[in-house]
Amino acid sequence: MSWELKAIEIGSKKLDAQVNIGRNNVEIEAPYFKNFKDTDIVKIDGKSYTINSANNLGDRNEVLQITTNMEKNNEHKQAKSRKATTV
Repeated sequence: MSWELKAIEIGSKKLDAQVNIGRNNVEIEAPYFKNFKDTDIVKIDGKSYTINSANNLGDRNEVLQITTNMEKNNEHKQAKSRKATTV
């Protein structure tokens, strides 16, 4: 896939960021903000991702480069199986 501009959430902060969703990971380039923590969760299109690594590009407090892994908990879960019927 290619880079797309998307609305994301990091912790409680809402940002517009460049996002590249691959098969095994998600790359994000977002504007730097003061209270960023690399332990926060990133939400993109309603799905949550855990931050793997984060870099303050050039140490200039302008752009955060974030990498995440694809989470298995975003997969569809079956609510309940059918009950066995007795005759």
